[in-house]
Amino acid sequence: MARPIRVLCLHGWRTSAQILRRQTEALRGAFGSRAEFLYIDAPFAASGPAPELVRSFYGQDGPYFQWWDAVKVQRAGDERASYRYEGFEHSLDYLTGQVQALGPIDALLGFSQGAAVTTLFTAHYRATYGHVPWKACVLVSGFYPRSVETRELLDLGAAGVAGGIDVPSVHVIGEADDLAPQSEKLFRSFAPQRRVRFDHEEGHKFPSPLKYAQLYHQIADEVLSMTSVAAQARF
Repeated sequence: MARPIRVLCLHGWRTSAQILRRQTEALRGAFGSRAEFLYIDAPFAASGPAPELVRSFYGQDGPYFQWWDAVKVQRAGDERASYRYEGFEHSLDYLTGQVQALGPIDALLGFSQGAAVTTLFTAHYRATYGHVPWKACVLVSGFYPRSVETRELLDLGAAGVAGGIDVPSVHVIGEADDLAPQSEKLFRSFAPQRRVRFDHEEGHKFPSPLKYAQLYHQIADEVLSMTSVAAQARF
């Protein structure tokens, strides 16, 4: 009998591993005994207050964490603002240590900023070691990293691949999410033949379990297919 797959879960901006555990209850239910979910906090304490919606559900004091601090940078002569992700290199080093200590890891799951750091970490690990030990990325309400410093890293992660980062990926995108255009860009950054998307009508959140119970089972089946022995041979 095959062992359960092991999924390392990375939370969103100024939230926590505990919160992501709550957010993924329906997904864990869809996997049942076929998966083990692991949750870790980001290495940085939140540099400011958590979003009001988060505080209203989980309290004013947290603790809350973040993977980096996004600092807006306005360059002379450029009307478009860009961002500097302060601390992202440390987060990548931290995640490398976590994956190597917790392994084996079969899939990474990230929500919001966690999806962005999952993407950067996948590109970083591939560029550093020539491969990634996990077999799939699950990106929920993600966004394409927008800092100048990460562009080269993402190019390295996609080197030699027509169309994107060469790792199987599942993308969950909310049509009412303000970040939906960035979720679309993130989707396009992964290799076309290895990416799958699931859309829902809601916003920047995990879709409602009552309305989208079947969707969670479809996501689980897709991830299990990607991480199976047959999938390894196919890819």
